[in-house]
Amino acid sequence: MKNFVVMLAAILTLCGTPMLLTSCSIEDNPTTNVDELALAQKLSGRSFYSIYEASGTAKDESDNSIEAAYNIVIDVYDFQEDGTGSFQRFFFDYENIEPVMTHGLVGYGVFSYSSTADGTINISLSNNWDQSYPQQWTVQYADETITAKGVDGQTLTLERADEETQAALNNLAEQNGDGGDKFDVADYKPIGVDNSQWMKTLDDSRLVADLSLPGSHDACTAEGWQEKLLSVIAEMTAKTQDLTISEQLKVGMRVFDLRPEHVLETGGSRVLRCSHGMMSTKMLVRDFFQQLKEFLAANPSEFCILTVDLSATSNKEAWGKAFTELVSSDEFRSMFADFKPRLTVGEMRCHVLMLSRQEYAQQPIGGYCYGWVYDIELEKQTKGHITGADGVETPLWVQDYWGENKRDGKDEAVLRMLEAAAARNMDAEKPAWVINYPSAYFLLPLSDSYRENAVEANKVTADWLSSHTGSVGIIYMDFAGMEKSPSFSAVKLYDTYGMTLVDMVIKQNFK
Repeated sequence: MKNFVVMLAAILTLCGTPMLLTSCSIEDNPTTNVDELALAQKLSGRSFYSIYEASGTAKDESDNSIEAAYNIVIDVYDFQEDGTGSFQRFFFDYENIEPVMTHGLVGYGVFSYSSTADGTINISLSNNWDQSYPQQWTVQYADETITAKGVDGQTLTLERADEETQAALNNLAEQNGDGGDKFDVADYKPIGVDNSQWMKTLDDSRLVADLSLPGSHDACTAEGWQEKLLSVIAEMTAKTQDLTISEQLKVGMRVFDLRPEHVLETGGSRVLRCSHGMMSTKMLVRDFFQQLKEFLAANPSEFCILTVDLSATSNKEAWGKAFTELVSSDEFRSMFADFKPRLTVGEMRCHVLMLSRQEYAQQPIGGYCYGWVYDIELEKQTKGHITGADGVETPLWVQDYWGENKRDGKDEAVLRMLEAAAARNMDAEKPAWVINYPSAYFLLPLSDSYRENAVEANKVTADWLSSHTGSVGIIYMDFAGMEKSPSFSAVKLYDTYGMTLVDMVIKQNFK
C-alpha cells in the first residue's frame, strides 16, 4: 500500500534529506509574525514532533539507577488552547523497534505555557520532578513549526503532525514507557508446521489458474529494515508480515507480493531492495530470488508465483534496466517460467512465474498485468488482463479494495470474488486468473491497521472456504501463518487467523 508515504514525507522534511543521517538544525530564534489572540488555536489540535540522531545514556525519571543507551530520539509536544500541554521524549537504539526509555509521561511532562504575538512560547513544567530537561524553557512558533532544543541542546525544528503521523505518534505513546510484560512475536510463530511439499500430490495436468494458492502481501516486511533511523517508523507503518520468507515458504506460502524498489544506498549507488514503498527492508531482491531458488531445489515438487509492483521508485527507466539485468542473468533466468493461459502444474514445478504490474522490458519474463483496480465493485474488478511474452491476453480478475475511511464492504467484496472464482469456466481456452486480497488497511496506513483488518477479513475468508468447494485463485493475506500477532507496541494481541487461512486455502485444492 502506498499512502503511508504521506507520513514518511513529513518525517523526511525535518532534515531535508531522505537519509536522515544527521541531527536536524536551523538558526536559533526565527523571526515570525503571529496573531497574538490566535496563537493558542494555531498550536492546538495536533502534535509537534522531531526525529533526530543523538547518542547517550538516558536515566529513568523515577529511578535514576535505571539507564539505557540510545542513538535516536523523538520529541513530541502537545499544546491545548487552555494554556496547558504535555511533552514526551522517546529514546531508541538502533536494534530495537520499541523505546528503550521514555521521558515526559503524564505526571512528569505536563506543562503550562504562555505565548506572545511574536511566536515566543514560555513553558513551565507543572510539577517538581527532577527532569533531565529544563523546568522552564522557551520555544518559538513559526509557519506550522516550532523551534526547540533537543536532548543534547541542539536546535530542532519540530513539524506539525498530519493525520497519519498523529496516529503513529498516538500508537507510540501507548507504549507509555511500560516496563511490564509485553507480547513477543516469537511466541506466536507456528511450531511444528511443515508444508514444504504440499504441492507434491497435485496432478501435473492441473491448471495453475485452477488452484487455490496462499499469498503473502508485502511479503518481505518481516526481514527487518535497512535504514536504522527509520526502522521504528517502518515497523509502525509498513509491516504486514511476522514471518520471514523462509518461514513463510515452510508454512506453505507460494505466492509473494514483491516490491523491488530501486533504492539509493550509502555511497550513492542504487540497488534493488525488497521494500514497502519508501520503507526498504534488509533483504536485497537478489537474495530473495536466491531463497526461492534454494527452496525449489530442495523441494522440486513446488513452485512459486510473484506479483511485482512499485510505489516509490520515480525513475522507472533505470529501475527497468536494473530489474531486467537481474531476472535475465545466468543466475536466475532458468528459474522463471513463461506465462500462458493454460499453464499446468507439471510445467511450473521447480519454477517461478513472475507477473509484473510495471513494464521493465519490451517483453516480460512471465507476464504483465493490466487493468489492476482498487474498486469495490466486482464488475470493475474483472476487466483486467495478463499479457505474456507472446502477446496473448488472458483475463485477470483482481479484488484489491483498501484504504477508505471505513472497511465497510471489504468482507463482502472478498466473498463476491470467492464466489465468482469458484464459478469460473475452467474449460475455457483462456480461463480467468484470479487474485483476491483479504489484505488491506483502512483509514490510516499503520501496521496495526493491517492487523485490525486481518482479524475480520482473514476469518471471513477462512470460514467461506471451510464450507465451499471450487478453486479460488490467489488469496493475498496479511500476517500469513500467524494465528495471533502482537501490536506494534506489543501490548495488544490481535487474532489474525493467519495459519487457519493458510491451511484452508491449501485444503481447497484437495476437496
